[in-house]
Amino acid sequence: METPDRYFLGRRMQLAFLVSDMEQAIDVWTHTLKVGPFVIFEHAMGDRHFMYRGERSPVDLALALSYVGDTQIELICPHNDAPSIYSDAMRKGLSGAMAHHMAFWPDDMDAARRELTRKGFNEVATIQSPAGEVDVYYFSSPAALGLILEIVPMNSSRRTYFGQIQAQCESADASQAPQRYRDKNHFLEVLAASRA
Repeated sequence: METPDRYFLGRRMQLAFLVSDMEQAIDVWTHTLKVGPFVIFEHAMGDRHFMYRGERSPVDLALALSYVGDTQIELICPHNDAPSIYSDAMRKGLSGAMAHHMAFWPDDMDAARRELTRKGFNEVATIQSPAGEVDVYYFSSPAALGLILEIVPMNSSRRTYFGQIQAQCESADASQAPQRYRDKNHFLEVLAASRA
């Protein structure tokens, strides 16, 4: 039997937290834990589609990204209760914040999906581009793990904006005010304009 690569999920990861109040959460992360600054995408889905258990769902959410070293921190605050992995968690009684999922960026997405499925993880949601290409996969996990597991292809666009956010975190004061953008595309447009 072939043994999978120890790092079949990649060597970097994200820890994601579902929050009921984005401003309060960012205040604790930046002023108490000294993590930041955060980049906020007010309507993070942009032109992408959320698919939940095989059905398209009109999910609308804000998310904020920052880094602790090479570990990405994501804060997620839903704007609606459309069916999703987020609304499922909210119904369980979220009153402030909770650890929701962890994400990885594997070099080989198909191999990682196959290996996770073989190990008992079940795909429950995806995020798709307007053309229908899967941009993000979410899997339920064994109870002993207790978190959703996400895998994401590291394309050139994502590498650019993740790298820029990480560089800002390493060079700025953690308590600096968060930067706000409509969505990822808006962030990339502003980034491109600043380099022109």
